[in-house]
Amino acid sequence: MPIVLVRVDDRLVHGQILEGWLPSTRAQELVIANDTVAKDYLQKMIMQSAIPYSVDLIIESVEGAVSLLLDPMDNEVRRIVLVDSPKDALRLIRAGVQFTHLNLGNLRTNNVTVCLSKTVMVGEESLMDLRMILEQGVQINIQSVPFEKPLDLFEVLRCFPTT
Repeated sequence: MPIVLVRVDDRLVHGQILEGWLPSTRAQELVIANDTVAKDYLQKMIMQSAIPYSVDLIIESVEGAVSLLLDPMDNEVRRIVLVDSPKDALRLIRAGVQFTHLNLGNLRTNNVTVCLSKTVMVGEESLMDLRMILEQGVQINIQSVPFEKPLDLFEVLRCFPTT
């Protein structure tokens, strides 16, 4: 299964995804791995109405998305995988979903420990999860839209002491 982008974005489906990332990656499928949205019929319908007809939208719990992404019979589709937190990205990795790059788009919290960029603000737990993802050999970039220059999270974190 060619995963063309794995992105952490707490807004999930919005203009940057629809107008930027879908066209630039030529994705045929958008997989949202989110336990809450997977149970919310209204949210699912709103997201479905925003997606172009040429792109399939799959909304699953993180566990359900793992099953889909690890299915060896379903490997011809170009996919974007969206999660709303570093914790869920780490859950994908720990469950065996393999990817080499993680994109951080928009991430905000009420418990801000560190502002990593104008659009990425994390608390202590998310910061620890991002460090664990880096330890797995995944390159993490902060990049809102495809034409924006990516910031390497490893380099950004060098400015912040390890806790």
